[in-house]
Amino acid sequence: MKVWDCLPQIAQLIPSFDDIREIRIRNGRPVKVNCGGRWYGLGKRGFTDLHSGIVPNEDCDEIVRCACNNSVYTYEKMLTNGYLTLEDGVRIGVCGEVAGEAQPMFRKYTSICLRIPHCRNVVDGKTFGQCSAGNIVVIGPPASGKTTFLRDLAIKLSCTQNVLVADERGELFYDDVLRQGVDCDVLKWCSKSYAFNIGVRAISPQWIVCDEVSPDDVAALRNVAQSGVKIACSAHGESLGDFEAKFSLADLFDVFVVLGRVGEKTVLQRQKQSNNSEYRQNIE
Repeated sequence: MKVWDCLPQIAQLIPSFDDIREIRIRNGRPVKVNCGGRWYGLGKRGFTDLHSGIVPNEDCDEIVRCACNNSVYTYEKMLTNGYLTLEDGVRIGVCGEVAGEAQPMFRKYTSICLRIPHCRNVVDGKTFGQCSAGNIVVIGPPASGKTTFLRDLAIKLSCTQNVLVADERGELFYDDVLRQGVDCDVLKWCSKSYAFNIGVRAISPQWIVCDEVSPDDVAALRNVAQSGVKIACSAHGESLGDFEAKFSLADLFDVFVVLGRVGEKTVLQRQKQSNNSEYRQNIE
């Protein structure tokens, strides 16, 4: 199932999907669309005032049911984690009424956020040279382009290196990207720790690329680095300080790419000198 199959009414009203980043739908409220970093409403003739757009004919329960091919039970575990990933890489984040604590389940969906992925040339030659020097983490707030950056970096690394992509949520290398003949090995829909363990032993990668690490992944990341495999990953935050406060991993990485919400990019390279580390900063 692809996103526009789930949203036939909306698909007819959007003139071009090339720069659509997010679509937000709330029961009984006008649709909101983020195009090129700016928010719009959606009217019968395209984009309009933010608060005067159309209200979809379908409610969020219907849209989720359609996205699940009318088999919500099949995707129950994924939905319990707050999202559903479609075959075109679109992540549908869900909100609503949750029942149960030990095994929480949604009993009603009241709002959804659709994140539209893009395969773009965002890692230029200079940045690629900096990033390929060692372990790299891409730091940024939600919707800052971390996944797009990692996807492009992985594709470019794979031209000369063996790259394993640990795609836990099916967003980094969705079907349309793989059909382009990308030279990456992809382990999809499994935990990072499983992908790391199997990948290092069976695929012999030179690089492992993964998205959105959490503190639970610290031990697995260290094991990968100690195996002689380079890492490229991402983490939520607005600065290197945020990353250092959340993770005990700063010593593991050589390059830190900090992304802003409006396209800013800062590359920090750690320079090891004796027992101290200094950072050389390049702002682009």
